[in-house]
Amino acid sequence: MSKSGDSSISRLSNPNRLANHALRQAFKAKLRNGSKWLCTVCNIYVYDSGKGDPAMGIKQGLTPPEFPNTWRCPVCGATRDKQKEISEEEYNQKAPGYENFKKVSGRKTWAPGIPAGADNPDALPGLAQEYGMPLGLRGIGQGFSYLNNLRALEKFRLKTRLITKHQEPDFKAEFLGRKISMPVLGASMSGLSLVSNITEEAFAYNILEGCRLAGTIGFTGNTSKDFGTPAEKSPPILALKRVNGWGVNIFKPQAQDVLIELIKQSEGAGAIAVGTDLDGAGSANSTLLGKFPYRKTTDELRELKKSTRLPFIVKGITNKEDALLAIEAGADVISVSNHGGRVLDSTPGIADVLPEVVAAIRVSPNGKKIIITADGGIRTGYDVIKMLALGADFVLVGRPLAREAVPSGAEGVKRILDYLKQDIRTAMIMTSCNTLDEINESIIFRNH
Repeated sequence: MSKSGDSSISRLSNPNRLANHALRQAFKAKLRNGSKWLCTVCNIYVYDSGKGDPAMGIKQGLTPPEFPNTWRCPVCGATRDKQKEISEEEYNQKAPGYENFKKVSGRKTWAPGIPAGADNPDALPGLAQEYGMPLGLRGIGQGFSYLNNLRALEKFRLKTRLITKHQEPDFKAEFLGRKISMPVLGASMSGLSLVSNITEEAFAYNILEGCRLAGTIGFTGNTSKDFGTPAEKSPPILALKRVNGWGVNIFKPQAQDVLIELIKQSEGAGAIAVGTDLDGAGSANSTLLGKFPYRKTTDELRELKKSTRLPFIVKGITNKEDALLAIEAGADVISVSNHGGRVLDSTPGIADVLPEVVAAIRVSPNGKKIIITADGGIRTGYDVIKMLALGADFVLVGRPLAREAVPSGAEGVKRILDYLKQDIRTAMIMTSCNTLDEINESIIFRNH
């Protein structure tokens, strides 16, 4: 036999070379077959390493941990660390949905520098962005209400006041008898199971527990999904039980008997407070799923208030007329909100209507006792300071917490709240506000 033949036998007979040969073959097979990945934020984008993603500049064979740091999910803008490996079966289930998304959206790539959400009409909807960046699910219609929340806050500027004695600001607060680390609460949200890979109960729990870890209180929303007749099976109530009642349940304005039963179950779970979000009366998702929401009369709100020993919250107030009627019905907390711009298009921003609502409440009988919360467009602690200066007692934060609650759980929610806390401290130092009582209109001006 020739030397070359002997050499071939020798190479294949060498155990180390045989092992290396097997590894190379396995690698080639894996390259051909590819590992399959799913974005955990949008639950839409799927990736096959065997094919790569030429539209995103990703060559065959790379897995998400090997993507460039600048890579973003083409659907929602999530970072590479939010991608998880999935089975071949799950990939085959998800792939048609992503292909359909590309056809509907008309875009195949994530545009660098364009933030996700209706903040920019040219961008795709999404939950994942870095702290402080515009983000969120699109608002209803053309997204004007959603955009107006952001633009209303943008009109206001903070005034620096620095020639005073330095003092560490104290921004601890008390909400309905519970001491909290700052005047920030987790807004009531739900329905994330419709657009992401999370259950309603898990999402509600992540918000409640994340807020608790940050030293504050979270609210839960009331999903449009049907979870059966017994109210105790409702996801927000199940989540509330898991945190020993440290939270607030807010329910969509359903039939009176349904609401009263939900309120009763929340009370049994140890809730801090309960309420109804009137701004959900036009919820398209609820209507499509057969859970019809209703507007409420003053008498109906009064009945709900009397059905519980807990403080009662009326959410969705955007004008002085409704504010005064809510007080007449016995509300303990009035939440100035337009549902994040997700129910009615072309409403003004919350920062624009808040001063008028506050003024009407404070001069009304018992108005000084009413707690006022506000939400809409809050992205940083500086936004929180603006809302407080405009008259809110507490500020609710929604989309930034939802963004982290889905892929990162309670710890992600806490992380965002900790960022907000740092901003609040900085803003109070720079405006010479040593206590929350000193935050008022004197530290802001409107940029016309």
